Amino acid sequence: MNKTVVVGTAVVVIAAAAGGGTYVALHMPKRQFASNLVKMTKSNDNIANFRVTASGTGDDTGSASGTLKADAQNENNLAVHLKVNDKNTPEAMNIKMDKKHVYVSADLLTSSVKSYGSKGLTEATKSLDKYWLDASRSVSLQDTYSPIKTKEVRSDATSVTEWFKDLDSSKFKKVSNGYQVNLNKADMKNLMTKISKTKSGKELSKSEWKEAKSALDPVKNFKLKLIVGDKGKSFAIDFSGKENNRKERLTFKVNTKRDNNLKVKMPAKSLIKTETQLTALLQEKMLAYYSDQIDATVDEFNSSSSTSSLSDDILDA
Repeated sequence: MNKTVVVGTAVVVIAAAAGGGTYVALHMPKRQFASNLVKMTKSNDNIANFRVTASGTGDDTGSASGTLKADAQNENNLAVHLKVNDKNTPEAMNIKMDKKHVYVSADLLTSSVKSYGSKGLTEATKSLDKYWLDASRSVSLQDTYSPIKTKEVRSDATSVTEWFKDLDSSKFKKVSNGYQVNLNKADMKNLMTKISKTKSGKELSKSEWKEAKSALDPVKNFKLKLIVGDKGKSFAIDFSGKENNRKERLTFKVNTKRDNNLKVKMPAKSLIKTETQLTALLQEKMLAYYSDQIDATVDEFNSSSSTSSLSDDILDA
């Protein structure tokens, strides 16, 4: 064979290999990111442990963590345990949901009272912890809590993953805990547009989405990292920016797993109270508590007065 042809062929092969290597280096993280993100959105994992932290330049650091459990046999039954730390003051709440209702455990009351440092009143409210409030029937809570439509959420999430396929491959990279994509402000606005067109996204009006996008405009040094773990078992968000000379940061992490024996039991009807009933129960407990406090104070005063009178008699003698 002609040496020139051999050399020429070798050069072409080497060039092709080099070019292919560059292609793989650029596109492999993107493919893996998309692949693992799809695995997460299509996953039937039913336990998710999550943590959210937010911080600024002042004392406004806060965090929330908890566990979401979806019934292995009936995914419409969900249970959420949420712990919120606002300025290092923890408050916990338990929420259960099915297709039609959202129930909030009354132990939120005990947690709230405890955060104010009233130990005695906390003891008084503990007997209310067993009750649940049907938030879907409560005027003040129905806008805060709403049933999660798991199939719709999964479908919407799968649809959103398609958006990442059109991003520049150079935005993706392999990191120690998975595959990361870096988004700028324009990317984020485009992603929000994509989300706004899903069934879940349409629950917000166009004007609300427009306002949300506009809220990003004053943010300087905008940085957003999304990291999906191997096999779609974890997902993380890391945002940082600066607004009004204040540094802001928000992080979110979620890890998922499967438990085929997990079952979420809804509250018994006998334990479900309306907001009015629960308020009346709380008022009753508080009145009883303060009545006991007053009685104790009166007894102490009488005891003190008797001792004082006795002392006076001794002095007179």
